[in-house]
Amino acid sequence: MVDTRHEFAGLESVYLPIAIAVFAIVTLLLTATLLRGRLRRGDIGAQRKENNPLEVGLAVVLVLIVAFLVYRTFTTEDKTDAIASAPGLEVKVTASQWNWRFSYPAYGVTQQGGPRGAALLAVPTGTVVHFTATSNDVIHAFDVPGRRFKRDLFPGKNSSFDLMWPEPGRFRGQCAEYCGLLHARMPFVVEAMPPDKFREWAGTNAGAAS
Repeated sequence: MVDTRHEFAGLESVYLPIAIAVFAIVTLLLTATLLRGRLRRGDIGAQRKENNPLEVGLAVVLVLIVAFLVYRTFTTEDKTDAIASAPGLEVKVTASQWNWRFSYPAYGVTQQGGPRGAALLAVPTGTVVHFTATSNDVIHAFDVPGRRFKRDLFPGKNSSFDLMWPEPGRFRGQCAEYCGLLHARMPFVVEAMPPDKFREWAGTNAGAAS
């Protein structure tokens, strides 16, 4: 299991320097070409000279850069989409217009919220949490910006994914796919707590839907 936030931040740290370098090189070449053109404006019969080895070399470098970025992108996606064989907790997520329902089969706990109140998603820290999510009506999106994670949920289909919260805290969750009139009033709250506190919370809420 990986921390998706750090994985995507690592990918960003690869893309950004390459993008800056390419931008700087292109800017310098354009500037040099414009200056050279002004200096040679009075020349007559100037002809462009081909430099095949240089052009081939530049093309090869660009292809290698693109291949490297594609490789890093797909390997990062494979890490973030990986499913643990033995997760520490299972949560079933159901999205509807306009509410979230979080069920914990192992504890008999169900949390639900709607336009008048955000649903609570409680999770233990340092634990791989396996989610099985679906939608009851239209396309919704399970989005936790603090984890840099978003997954679309489709009616009649299950989407499975793993997430982990290394430290305690409260995180904002939302539906990130426009789903109707009250889309903006479909938030949820993630409460990451130490495992012992989570077991205490689960025991308190067992058998009751809130």
